[in-house]
Amino acid sequence: MNRRGIISAGLATLTVGCKPASSSRGPADKGLTRENRWARTFSVREHAGFKVVEFTAQVVAWGGAAQGGVQRRRVVLAPKAGPAPHLTGDLAGAAVVRTPVERIAVNYAPQEAMLVQLGVADRLVAVGGINSYDDDIRARARRGELLQVGYGWHSAPALDVLIASRPDVFFMAQIDPSHSSHLERIQAMGVPVVPFFLSNEPHYMGQVEYIRLVGLLTGREAEAEAHIRQVAERVEGLKTAAAARPRRSALHSWWMGGDAFMAIVRNGEAMLMRDANLEVVMGQPDDARHDSSIRLGTERLLADGRDAEFWIARDPHGRPFPDRQVLQQFKAWREDRVFAVDGRIKQRADAYDIWHTGPIRPDLLLADYVKMANPDLVPGPFTFLSLDRQTRPA
Repeated sequence: MNRRGIISAGLATLTVGCKPASSSRGPADKGLTRENRWARTFSVREHAGFKVVEFTAQVVAWGGAAQGGVQRRRVVLAPKAGPAPHLTGDLAGAAVVRTPVERIAVNYAPQEAMLVQLGVADRLVAVGGINSYDDDIRARARRGELLQVGYGWHSAPALDVLIASRPDVFFMAQIDPSHSSHLERIQAMGVPVVPFFLSNEPHYMGQVEYIRLVGLLTGREAEAEAHIRQVAERVEGLKTAAAARPRRSALHSWWMGGDAFMAIVRNGEAMLMRDANLEVVMGQPDDARHDSSIRLGTERLLADGRDAEFWIARDPHGRPFPDRQVLQQFKAWREDRVFAVDGRIKQRADAYDIWHTGPIRPDLLLADYVKMANPDLVPGPFTFLSLDRQTRPA
């Protein structure tokens, strides 16, 4: 898959906590660190008159391991209404973003979804391209009202476009390790950059918590916290309902052509399946230093996946595996339990909501997984999943 929630979990457990930061700077400079519940790639430290966002992550290649050293970035958020902060010590030279931001450039679909969720998508001045799942954003990009910096999974940001769009901030998705060096060049041109390490969050709710950062930047903190709380409450309800039913097994693997398949084995995407009380076939321990998927051949897929009760066999771009003799060896295929992630697609626009809204609404995919194994627990139609009639003809 291109990488490229019903019952209360309790408001108290969801409230962002504060504790003294571990900084050794003077008492007036210690600040308070907001603790995220799930996100591990960023933290927010509050000082008098400004906030400091710290990013720490390693970019992980798709289907592979972490590449390059650990990236550490520091961004200072200072209200426009107040004076510019005098930054010294470990904050000297940090990028400063005056808030609330009014002009925003992005290069990743989930960033658009966060702005839409917070009601500030009208502040966009540049996007990745013209393939947005959001009709209004896509139309504005096609009319030339929004400039195009290039999608983060395809190319490094177009520097001339960023300069021309004059954003208050650029949300730069950190997906391809080879693009990381462009961050310094962009900031050197006077465009403040906020890196997004969404794909490096080990827990799927960590991606949801990134909307807190967007809320801080846009002045929509209350709306962001409400979104996180609502998703978390639905996730807890679904997990509780699924846990009361017998555990089932599921294989999530799609064909890449020839003898090559990819399979979900760990981290956030496998965690969603486990939270639906599904045994992840070929599952491995979670490890933030490795991607959620692995590459494998047909022989291993048959050896480990033939007895899986369910098989999620395609993503929106995936082609059906054509070898019927091989397919007949899988229990899920014989029992008509092969599914595809092909809901909410705008084919003519080449736009897919699983990669737009999906990262900030993991409850929707979790509900689909629960419904796949226990249809009576989730009323109504699937959101992203459906029986795959291309791999398993009716």
